[in-house]
Amino acid sequence: MIVILLNTVYLLLLLWYRQHWQMARTFFSESLQKDELPSVSVIVPVRNEAKNLVVFLNQLSKQNYPKEKVEWIFVNDQSEDDSLEILNSFTFTSKVVLSLQPSEGKGKKFALKKGIEHAKGSWIITTDADCTFNEHWILSLIETGVDKNADMVCGTVQVNTDNSFMQNFQAMETGILQLSGIGSLYAGYPLLNTGASLAFKKEAWLKVQGYVSNEHIASGDDTFLMLSMHQQNELKVIGCPANNANVSTHAVNSWQEIIEQRLRWNGKVKYYRLGYIHVVGSIVFLSALSWVFLLFARCWNGYSTELLFLVFAMRLTAEFTLLKEWQSFTEKKFSWIHILLMSFFYPLFTVFSMVFRPFMKNSWKGRSCE
Repeated sequence: MIVILLNTVYLLLLLWYRQHWQMARTFFSESLQKDELPSVSVIVPVRNEAKNLVVFLNQLSKQNYPKEKVEWIFVNDQSEDDSLEILNSFTFTSKVVLSLQPSEGKGKKFALKKGIEHAKGSWIITTDADCTFNEHWILSLIETGVDKNADMVCGTVQVNTDNSFMQNFQAMETGILQLSGIGSLYAGYPLLNTGASLAFKKEAWLKVQGYVSNEHIASGDDTFLMLSMHQQNELKVIGCPANNANVSTHAVNSWQEIIEQRLRWNGKVKYYRLGYIHVVGSIVFLSALSWVFLLFARCWNGYSTELLFLVFAMRLTAEFTLLKEWQSFTEKKFSWIHILLMSFFYPLFTVFSMVFRPFMKNSWKGRSCE
């Protein structure tokens, strides 16, 4: 039956990503040596982040990377709160605060572009102003790049939660996506990464012409850049599945925001050039759609209960296997009931966000993402 076939492929795909995640973890070693480290420019685009900036800046100031080799560049993206005032008031060695003017464009890519063009470091690190991290974060990313002779190093991000199902749903989905992203990258078929923990050589960014090919697309600065570098045979892109390269961010506060976030992610898929990404997306969507069909068919037409439970067990096995790895990596535990609920509702969420994407307007921080 087609339903079983699709969900078998989904199960095998996630197990394949898990296998390569484990291989990447074995391949990776974290020595944290400070000898002969390159110069680094940390680029932080900021828009309406006043509530997060004090904690964020304090954590940045505690990084143990040699201070004389770090340049901090904050780009105010036309904030409408007190973000610019906070940035200007905070004392940093080698701090630069830039303001993105309307004539220069708007949005994260243009803010990053301005910061990178101004940067003096040989390596660029990007993150978001709502993130938190430990003091080894910069050192971990850069050492990995130097040790593996890489041009881009992709870290990971986890979602902090209050243990409600809504926030744990976000944390679990993010975990599955992050683990799949590192696993797919190690397998040689990258799918996604995060701009919240990303390092790359400035010369590599210049080689692929930065964000020129996709700057008209509101989101995707991280993944588009990774794919551009991956397609350059002479550039090496690697994942960094290290605890020190993992950053944390806040969960959003409502299901509407979760859906809007997913709509932003889905909106950029059509712009990807690599065909295997669309194949993976089709597997995920069609397997989810088949589960939704089976669920409603069981409710309305008395479809086989045994088949329904079999398919659910397959999906649960796939997702629990990845979540077990993610829980071990982040030391964040999810309850069994939340894992069961997540596997039950995730296909519904996936289908809804894909089917209704063309009919829904989406915005981020007061701006349209269309």
